[in-house]
Amino acid sequence: MDKAKKWAEENLEAFKQRMRISTTDSNELANLTKMLVASYTSILRLVGVEDANDPEVEELIFERSRYTYNDALDEFRENYKQNIRDVFLVHQSEESEESDDKVTESSPIF
Repeated sequence: MDKAKKWAEENLEAFKQRMRISTTDSNELANLTKMLVASYTSILRLVGVEDANDPEVEELIFERSRYTYNDALDEFRENYKQNIRDVFLVHQSEESEESDDKVTESSPIF
């Protein structure tokens, strides 16, 4: 099972609760899972991370899924562009710091 599908299945109930969806219909649950998988993939690509451990990343995934559910996906990027940018910048600076640490650790001391 790939990471996106696993994440979606693990977070389906939380998404349903957030959206106040109480369905147990297997077709609707499959549809919600597909929305979460697509949103997981899209958001991770947009913000440049490998997983959704960050609460802000999870929120963006849920919000993108909510927009998809409400047939308003075309409005998501415009409405969340600042959030996407902020999360992207935080994660890029973290990666840069990690790279700097690796270079420092492996650099010889004279």
